[in-house]
Amino acid sequence: MFDEIESRLSRVSRASGIVGIGGLLLVAVLTVADILARWLLGAPLAGIDDVTKLAIIVVISACFSAGLFERRQIQIRFLGSLLGRHASAVLDAFAALATTLMFVLITWQMGVYAGEVTQSGETTFLLRIPVGPIWWAATVFFGLCVPLQAVVALSDIARIPSGAARPTSQGRDHG
Repeated sequence: MFDEIESRLSRVSRASGIVGIGGLLLVAVLTVADILARWLLGAPLAGIDDVTKLAIIVVISACFSAGLFERRQIQIRFLGSLLGRHASAVLDAFAALATTLMFVLITWQMGVYAGEVTQSGETTFLLRIPVGPIWWAATVFFGLCVPLQAVVALSDIARIPSGAARPTSQGRDHG
């Protein structure tokens, strides 16, 4: 059952990552178009800055879940290697739980901020695009990180009795 949950969450994290990479591609295309317009027409494309600033918010938030679930974050392992397998497993579980808590707090605060900018009616400077929906989308993407990271934490907790090595992104089944 845990494998099935992990498999489903893996698909969610990949879909989120695809949204992030798609948004990054959009930003790149708009940036190139803006540069070409400046070069060929002598003027920037109106509103590109508004769109790219909003897109980057979604790009960054959408990519976090894939990185977390695939365990692609920076890890400092010297203390665990000095203390042995079981201590290393305990440290990994503690770090995973702390990361889960951090994403709960980030999601909560992003939701607060999204509510504030929505209520204030904040818009972008030139195109007057409402900013609130973008921050709500980012909040949802950060919210996806919570169950994904919780599964990582549960997996790390389950490894404590055996002291088994933590799976890496290369060791994870990508099928």
